[in-house]
Amino acid sequence: MSTFEKTFDDAAIDYEQSRPAYVKEIYEDIFRYKAIDSDSYVLEIGLGTGKASQPVLDTQCHFTGIEPGKQLAALAQKRYAAYANFSFLNRTLQEFVSCDNAFDLIYAATAFHWIPEEYGYDRVYNLLKPGGAFARFAYHAGVDKERKAMTEEIQKIYLKYLHQKEPPKEFSIEDAEKSAEIACQYGFVDTAYRLYSITKDFTADEYMTLLRTYPDHMRIDKADRKNLFEGIYSAINNHGGIMTVHYTMDLELARKPYEDG
Repeated sequence: MSTFEKTFDDAAIDYEQSRPAYVKEIYEDIFRYKAIDSDSYVLEIGLGTGKASQPVLDTQCHFTGIEPGKQLAALAQKRYAAYANFSFLNRTLQEFVSCDNAFDLIYAATAFHWIPEEYGYDRVYNLLKPGGAFARFAYHAGVDKERKAMTEEIQKIYLKYLHQKEPPKEFSIEDAEKSAEIACQYGFVDTAYRLYSITKDFTADEYMTLLRTYPDHMRIDKADRKNLFEGIYSAINNHGGIMTVHYTMDLELARKPYEDG
């Protein structure tokens, strides 16, 4: 298991508690693009704790999830123990053994960016049946727009301890379009993309739990991390005790071409 995977796996409970759920519109758009039912075979890459799995499982499809993190996967297995159509393998995409042309839908939720691009798209293409669909979606955390003084104070803390010169750029529709176009380089067709927006409120304590799921935060020097977390914690409490994170979720869809004739 890579350092990233171990760090992420160690924060499994924090991840489950703090990361946002995906909006139902994502699944509605996926199922409009590719209808899924009890005869369909679906693969989820990077299952995690199963945050993105239930709407797909509810179609009664033949579902397989792969996840290298044992602690993350244990939470997913417990969550979906009652689903007869739920199958799980504790491994990476690179370790996953399957015949080609096996799946009607393959999807990854805030996971595919950890897989080398050329390998990932080629492997997904080969695993899909002709006419099968690949759905890639993720969320991107944005700053608190309501409490500008707090956001500015926190940004100074990030500059000092994480050397982050400016807040993360808000994910745009142009970014989604560029991401969708990548699939075309690997033989996919009929690309489509969407954006969705939600907000989620965190208390200072809840926000600390969220930060513990960020690998870049957990990799920095222990003393710097302590100062970073304490500074953000104080800033939130000094400005009313709530941090509102503005999330942008993006969905990119692509299809493996049907066979000629």
